[in-house]
Amino acid sequence: MKDLYEDDWYCSVNIGIDEVRAMYSHLLYAIQTWPGSPARPPEEQEWLLAMKERYFAMLMEYNFSENESVDK
Repeated sequence: MKDLYEDDWYCSVNIGIDEVRAMYSHLLYAIQTWPGSPARPPEEQEWLLAMKERYFAMLMEYNFSENESVDK
């Protein structure tokens, strides 16, 4: 599979955790309702799965870095 950053051009976007959560939720929905090939190109499903992994990593990084101790 082609890496998402393999092309000559890419951008960075600053978004909050609520937007990350919303996008992750939408990616899950898109994967669940993906109509399959030949209605959609198979590369689209690969892209959706790769993006889901990236957004999941963002969520886990947030959970790890913003974790507050319960024993305050």
